[in-house]
Amino acid sequence: MDSLKRKGIALTVLALTLGLLAGCGGNDAENNAQSSASGTGAASSGSASPAAMKEPTKIQIGNLFPNLDANNPVMQELSKRTNTTFDLITVTGDRNQKFDLWLASGDYPEDTLVLKPDYVEKYRTAGALMPLDDLIEQYGPNIKEKYGKYFDLLRSSDGHIYSLYVPKLSTEPSPLLQANFAVRYDVLEDAGYPEIKTFDQLYDLLKAFYEKNPTIDGKETIPFAGFDYYGNGADNLSSPTFDASGLINQGNFTIDDQNDAQLLYSTEEMKRYYQFLSKLYNTNMLDKEFFTLKSEALVKKITEGRVLAGYFPSWWVQPEVEKVLRAAGDYDHLYAYFPITFDSSAENKSFTSLMTRSNWNWVISSKTKHPEEVMKLLDYIFSDEGQILINWGIEGRHFEVKDGKRAVLADFNEKKAVNPDLQWTETASPFMGTSIYLDHGTKLADGDYATPTTKESVMSGYDERTKEVLGKYGKEVWSDFLPEIQLMPALLYQLGDLEDVRADMKRLQQVWLKESPKIIFAKNGQDFDAKWTSMQKSLEKEGAAKATDAYEQLWKTSIERYKTILK
Repeated sequence: MDSLKRKGIALTVLALTLGLLAGCGGNDAENNAQSSASGTGAASSGSASPAAMKEPTKIQIGNLFPNLDANNPVMQELSKRTNTTFDLITVTGDRNQKFDLWLASGDYPEDTLVLKPDYVEKYRTAGALMPLDDLIEQYGPNIKEKYGKYFDLLRSSDGHIYSLYVPKLSTEPSPLLQANFAVRYDVLEDAGYPEIKTFDQLYDLLKAFYEKNPTIDGKETIPFAGFDYYGNGADNLSSPTFDASGLINQGNFTIDDQNDAQLLYSTEEMKRYYQFLSKLYNTNMLDKEFFTLKSEALVKKITEGRVLAGYFPSWWVQPEVEKVLRAAGDYDHLYAYFPITFDSSAENKSFTSLMTRSNWNWVISSKTKHPEEVMKLLDYIFSDEGQILINWGIEGRHFEVKDGKRAVLADFNEKKAVNPDLQWTETASPFMGTSIYLDHGTKLADGDYATPTTKESVMSGYDERTKEVLGKYGKEVWSDFLPEIQLMPALLYQLGDLEDVRADMKRLQQVWLKESPKIIFAKNGQDFDAKWTSMQKSLEKEGAAKATDAYEQLWKTSIERYKTILK
C-alpha cells in the first residue's frame, strides 16, 4: 500500500524533492518590495488587495522548502499584493517526525501550514485546525468559483472543510505524463519502429533483438527489467498489473463496475502478468535480479546499455536515468513509453486523475489571531492572478506576453539552465509543489495556461533523437500515446488505512511478496499453476475475505457520498 500511495502522488513528489536537504528556521519576508509590473490585470473579485492605510499582517507559515529565499522577487510581490509579510517556519529533517513533534508540543505554526491528508486528520482530531466553512463563505470567492458545483468535495466526513486543495480543471493531460512501459530507441529502430500495444508484440520485439545481441560490450543483455524502489518486489508487481490490464489502480484491490472489490493478489489480471514475466524468465529474458535490484544498481545496468525494456515510472526514470544518459550523449539508449496491455481492444482505464488534488493540503491553525487575513491570502492564491504569480513569476522579469500568450523570458531560461537553484532566489514560494497550484495543462480565464509547463515547452526540451522517434509514431510528446484520462472522485488506496484489518493486510502482503518470486520463477506451466494455487490458499488462510469485505465497504460508503455531492 505504501509504495502505491507514493506512486499515486509521483509527479508532485518530484516537485517537492527539489530542495529538501538543508534547513532553516523562521524567516521574515518584510513588505519592502518595490513596485514592479505584474501584467496580470486587476485582482479577481474578492481577492485580497493592499489596503492603503492598513498595516501589513504578518502570517506565520509552515514551509516545506529549506532552500526557499523568503525575500525573493515573487515573495516580495506576493507580500505587496496581499498586504502581508511572511514568517516562514521551515520543516527540516523527517517531515512526519516534525509534524508529530509539532502536534505533541502544540508548537506548530500559528497561522497556516501544509499537511498530508493523514496529518490533516490527526491535527483535526487534536483540535489544532480551524473549520474553514464560514471563512470561505466570507473571504473565499476564488475558491468557490474554481470549485463550482464540486465545492462539497472539499468537505470531510463530518461535513466541515478543514483543508484546501485545487480542483482538477485541466481539459488535457499534463504534457509531462507518460506511460510506464519503456522500450529503448535502438530496439525500436532495429525493428522498423513497429506498433507496440500488446505484450505479445513486446515479447516478439525483445526476443528478436536479444537473439541478435545476446551481449553488449561483453556483458549479458537484459531484455526486460523492473524498477523496484524498496527491493522487495512490490513495485515490479502491483502497479504494472494494473497498467497491463488497463484497470484503474486502486491499490491492493480491484474494483469492478458494480463497486465490488477483489484482492489484487488473487485476480486473473495479476496471474496473467505473472505469466508474462514467467515466460520472459524461462527464455532468459528477465533480469535475474528482478526481485532484489534497487535503484542505483538498475541505473548502472541501464547506463551500461544492457537493458532493452522494462517497467520504469516517469517520476524515477526522468530524473534518475535520462539525465545520466543525456549527459553522456547516449541518445540511442533513451526510452520510448507505451501504454502496453494484454488486449489492445479492451478499454484502457489505467490513466486516471482525481477531481481534486489532495496530497499536500493547506490548513489554518486554530491558534491564528487573524483567520480572515490568512483566508484572504489563500483565496488570492486560488485566483488567476495568484496562480500566474506563483507559477510564472513576474512579467518583465520572469516571463513576457506575446500575442496574448505568456512565455518564459529567454534570458531567464538561460540563467536557470546555468543555475538550477535560481528558482529558490527568484520564483519559489511556500505554495509551489503543493496541492494549491493548478495542474499543468490547465487554462485560465484568459485562455492561456496556468503554468509554464505546456506541450510546447516540453517539446522544446526534447533532443533531436527523441523528436525523431516520436515522429515515427506521429506523436509530439509521450502523453500523446495515452488514452483519455478518466476523472475519479476518489481512489480506494487514498481513502485511508482501516485499523480493523491492518494486521490482516500486513500478513497478506507478506504472503504475496514471499510467494510471488516462486511463481514467476516456475520452470513450466504446471509448476506455475501449482504455486499460484498454493499462494491463493495461503491468502485465504491469512484473512483475504475479511480484508476485502472491509475495503469494499469503505469504497461503497465513500462512493455513495461522492455520488450525492456530484449530483
